[in-house]
Amino acid sequence: MGPCQGRMCQLPAVRLMAEETGQSLEEVGTTTARPPWHAVPMGALAGRPFEPAKRSSIHGRHRELGATVMWAGDWRRAYDYGNPQSEALAVHKAAGLIDVSTLGKLIVRGPDAGEFLDRLYPNRFSNLKPGRIRYGVIASDAGRIMDDGTICRLDDDAFYVTTTSSGAGAVYEWFSWWLADWQLDVKLTDVTQALSAVNLAGPRAREIMGELTDLDCSAEGFTYLDGKQAEVAGVRCLILRIGFVGEVGYEIHCPSAHGEVLWDALMDAGRERGMKPFGLEPQRLLRLQKMHILIGQDTDSESTPFGAAMPWIVKLDKEQDFIGKWALERVADDQLETALVGIKLENGHVPTEGAVVLPDGEGPVGQVTSARFSPQLGGVIGMAWVPAAFAKNGSKVTISDEGKRVEAEVVTAPFYDPEGEVLRS
Repeated sequence: MGPCQGRMCQLPAVRLMAEETGQSLEEVGTTTARPPWHAVPMGALAGRPFEPAKRSSIHGRHRELGATVMWAGDWRRAYDYGNPQSEALAVHKAAGLIDVSTLGKLIVRGPDAGEFLDRLYPNRFSNLKPGRIRYGVIASDAGRIMDDGTICRLDDDAFYVTTTSSGAGAVYEWFSWWLADWQLDVKLTDVTQALSAVNLAGPRAREIMGELTDLDCSAEGFTYLDGKQAEVAGVRCLILRIGFVGEVGYEIHCPSAHGEVLWDALMDAGRERGMKPFGLEPQRLLRLQKMHILIGQDTDSESTPFGAAMPWIVKLDKEQDFIGKWALERVADDQLETALVGIKLENGHVPTEGAVVLPDGEGPVGQVTSARFSPQLGGVIGMAWVPAAFAKNGSKVTISDEGKRVEAEVVTAPFYDPEGEVLRS
């Protein structure tokens, strides 16, 4: 147990000091409280437990649409609207709309903003052109994956950074901590709850956008990983041409006060085109088909970008030093013990997330992190950590789940649209 620093220790400490120095208690005085000490009102320790819930500005619409609302971290979110597999198929066949207001959103602005992000991420952002987007993974000092998201350069001095929903607070604190130490000319603003965001995705998404904005939404005029500011249904928005669900997609960010207006306009424009709202559960299936990683779901506190099949995101030749570089340099050439891969099962059994991987049929050497039945692909797919020697297409591994053993085949490319032709078209 460490040294006592709270108010409870002050009187004994003062008495001891008085005895040693021969002074009175008044002459010695009291000790000075230091962080992390702070006063706690007695009322905070009484009464029933209370867990505050965050809700997006569009939450009322989800209730009206009959959404199954569940906890997702601190947020109350629509998990589905009654039929998650049908919602996922609508995204593939026509279009879908999901509320992603829960994403963390930060504005990093200032002459040193590019250098600041270069120091925080393993890849480069100072050379990102205005109006373009780049994916980024945040690593800890130990080179372990902390969070991920997209970064859009708004202009020469400003970047719009998104994080995972659960990591928003931690990332803001992480950024603030390092900014205070580095003393760069940067201003950091958390706009997570000030802005709403929706993701419009599907083969008819471009038609729907074209009806609501004067922006050129053609494949040539608005290319993949472009970020543009324009009005959508009369609402000033930042539109990111990205796709977490594997189809042509637009992530549209706007002031929270206009979130319902934007949602209603998109739903009205898409209804005759077969568009449906979709929730968190179909989104998880759609992202799994593209083998997009969920931080904290498919990774843990020991996962590095190398093991998580993202070595391309670590730029060890970057001129700028960055957090985690020392650790990543030392594991870059090491032989991986385990690697994150895709798996598919032929017998229709959906393994439990956390089921044990047994490559030789005996000792546990890995685990399943995600698994779903995909109606689009007509089979069961998932992601799992397996021994590195098995991390190649066609390898067979045994999964032990709920008292039964099933065989799975390793897949290293996305299950759906492996070349990204649909996503970028």
